[in-house]
Amino acid sequence: MKAVKGDDYHDELLVFEEPGEEETKGECYGCGAKLQTHREKAAGFIPLETYLAKKKYKQLDQVLCTRCQLLCNGKMVPGIADWGTKVVGDVSPVAEEEREELLTPEALRKQLLGMKTRRSLVLHLVDLTDVQGTFLRQIRDLVSKNPVLIVGTKMDLLPKGCHVKDVAEWLSQYVQDKGLKPIGVVLASSKSKFGIRQAATMVKRNRKGRDVLVIGAANVGKSAFIRSLLKEMSSLRSANYDVGAARIRHKPVASDMPGTTLGVIPLRAFESGGVLYDTPGLHLEHRLIHMMVPSEVKAVLPRRPLSPYIAKTPASLLFESLAAREDEGGEDFDHLDEMLDRSEGSGGASATYLWGDVARIDVTSCPMSTHLVFTGTKSMRVEALPLCQDDPSDDPSDHSEEEEDIGVLGGLWGTTEESIEAGEGAVAGDPEEDLESLTVVQLKERLQSSDLPVSGRKADLIERLRASLPAPAATAIADGDGDGDDAPGLESGLISVRARGGLQAAKEFSIQMPAAFSGYETTIQPIVDICVSGVPGWVTLCAKPSREPIDIVVRTPRGIQTSLREPFPFNTIEY
Repeated sequence: MKAVKGDDYHDELLVFEEPGEEETKGECYGCGAKLQTHREKAAGFIPLETYLAKKKYKQLDQVLCTRCQLLCNGKMVPGIADWGTKVVGDVSPVAEEEREELLTPEALRKQLLGMKTRRSLVLHLVDLTDVQGTFLRQIRDLVSKNPVLIVGTKMDLLPKGCHVKDVAEWLSQYVQDKGLKPIGVVLASSKSKFGIRQAATMVKRNRKGRDVLVIGAANVGKSAFIRSLLKEMSSLRSANYDVGAARIRHKPVASDMPGTTLGVIPLRAFESGGVLYDTPGLHLEHRLIHMMVPSEVKAVLPRRPLSPYIAKTPASLLFESLAAREDEGGEDFDHLDEMLDRSEGSGGASATYLWGDVARIDVTSCPMSTHLVFTGTKSMRVEALPLCQDDPSDDPSDHSEEEEDIGVLGGLWGTTEESIEAGEGAVAGDPEEDLESLTVVQLKERLQSSDLPVSGRKADLIERLRASLPAPAATAIADGDGDGDDAPGLESGLISVRARGGLQAAKEFSIQMPAAFSGYETTIQPIVDICVSGVPGWVTLCAKPSREPIDIVVRTPRGIQTSLREPFPFNTIEY
């Protein structure tokens, strides 16, 4: 009698073995991570059924991993294990088991070292809003003797009044002073497409059959630049047209999240031979954005051109202090000249400036003509105070929870308990959470009600709607007249700074004034820029020629680099 095969037999036929992680093939075209189907929280993950279907039809080069899909929709999904992904206070941006799935900065650097022996034209991208933080001083260790073209990105975010020629000459001189001799300097903007054609022309002229390697620090805009470069090279109307670039349909993903690209992405963009490589951004520990949690990074990054603001001068603060003493009956100053004489004899003026939640500048002594011009984003609140004598390195754990909350916000950043309760300093109508939680249909309805275009992906709709929101109330930072920056929220680094122990790192500078030029003895001139690595923008010290130095102390979270440089070339402030 013939045996009848039961249901268990048929079930066994339907069971297939999931491929091992080492057996999967292909990389995500968006970030370069190896495709895998086991670890849902790790980069490169795609559902098993998607992987099998793409593999069957030989389309593994057309797969976008789950993480990249989230990034394309405006989510901030970490891919690199840096300080910002650790548990911060009562906030856990990335769970411990999820953090184990992240790549390390060392792993990314090893990928770049593997490209060192290639014969290539190197495009070193430098963020113009953070030149000190993104220029790679040890670039020769990564690219050997290959020719280097410097590309200054985010030109659209520079303050109004910047001239292309002046900025290009300034950047060229800066990199040469650091010991690098590039074959050229190009300024570009992936958003406005400014300079992209010139960059493509320089690549075409200097490539000479070599590969093209695009490298830079994390978040300088490498993937966005490559997308714009490929678009330029795909245009039939462009003198840089290349059939190879026109054939590329799947381009790297660009997002606000530092560390979007996790692997080297080869793009066969040249019909005559050679490969265009998008590479992972280097995570430099001295940059502020690698200390922040993802939500803070998104709040700090600029979306509009940086704006210069003149803070209340140390002399003004001194006069206010002397006037207050006179009102209290302690001293009597009959004439302004007497006030000047006494202040000059006691070391000049002094002041403390709080820049957002991430930096404090103590001007301990300076000439009376000294001005500080803060060029930065609207989320970085600027506040001028009389010189503070407190020690910002005090351990917050030594205070009660209530004292800590008020002390850090009030003592370190000049915010009072009453102003916090009243909501002062918060962004009115912050669109980040609400807009991203809306559906595409809801977003389009809001756009239609505002007579705005409704085309594009969800990320485009959100960005368009954010740009249409009314500006928050202004906070008084320009000589106390109230005509200044938009009031920021408390998410411009506060969480991470507190977790790092506050503004513990202090770096002292004594800046000697330059000699007076004939005819400019009474003119206020820019002396030097103060730069905090990873902060978009800079602070320019300005003063009249004087024999008296400017002594300052810059306090930042530990590990964050502070440096001085020649003033950035723009002239929009009238003194």
